[in-house]
Amino acid sequence: MEYLLKVVFVDNSELVLEDTRKHFVSDDLEVLEITTTHEVLIVPMRQIKYVACDATIFKEAVQS
Repeated sequence: MEYLLKVVFVDNSELVLEDTRKHFVSDDLEVLEITTTHEVLIVPMRQIKYVACDATIFKEAVQS
């Protein structure tokens, strides 16, 4: 399943990914790892203001 993920950085620049497969914060809370259909992105958490994703993915997971 692919979903939309938006990452807003502390400098207010934005990264919008429409083909996200999964995203998670590392165990040490240092980086956000984003897997898309084409690439894997590693972003340091200290550069991120907030992350938002399409909430329908959580609704589908609860209904399953």
